[in-house]
Amino acid sequence: MKNMYRPLLTALLLLTGFTSSAQSSPFEFGLKGGLNLSSLSLNNTTLPNYNVKTGVNAGVTANYKFSKNLFLQSGLSFTTKGTKIKGEAPLGYEYRIVMPGREAYMKSNQRYLQAPVYLGYKIDLKPGTKLVLNAGPYFAYGIGGKTQLTGDIIYGDMIDYSTVEEKTFDSRGLKRFDFGVGTGIGFEFGRTVLGLTYELGLKNIGPAGDPYFPFYKNSYKNRNASLSLEYKL
Repeated sequence: MKNMYRPLLTALLLLTGFTSSAQSSPFEFGLKGGLNLSSLSLNNTTLPNYNVKTGVNAGVTANYKFSKNLFLQSGLSFTTKGTKIKGEAPLGYEYRIVMPGREAYMKSNQRYLQAPVYLGYKIDLKPGTKLVLNAGPYFAYGIGGKTQLTGDIIYGDMIDYSTVEEKTFDSRGLKRFDFGVGTGIGFEFGRTVLGLTYELGLKNIGPAGDPYFPFYKNSYKNRNASLSLEYKL
């Protein structure tokens, strides 16, 4: 009987030691996930209807506590961004011929690995509840996604109203590396944090070479708002 309880007692002691060590350590780790509402800011005022695109974010967080309320927030997350645009063909694409009145659609999907470097501060509201504020830069790298265009498209000397789809990050697609600034506000309830973050992309991720369907020469910058739930381990 004693042999049966010995492994359980050992595991319990190890868990207690880990918890005590984690509480005394300035590092704090967690799991985080939520929803995104994103768009692409284009330097073209002729494009009419921008629609936000829904996406997801999920990853791990790593905080370093300078003091009880001041901390540095980072981590690594998988996040999806992009945009939806609707208007008359060809949505400003100068080398595509337009049939007046026809509608065109573009849907861009971007998948990133992203890491923030935010400085955060907590304000005690009442026992067990804190207001959390943070801001700083973020860095992202595109790992996948496809972009689809529907409209009047030129094929040699022919025009066809059709749909084309290409990889978002390709030799003639968007640039993979992105960076910007973000700011957030949230509420901490014990080990759980409910937060709202807005990200403003600063880098023009538009095509570096000759663009191809469905992109064209322009300035593309990410915009993203996210609602997330974090649980601290």
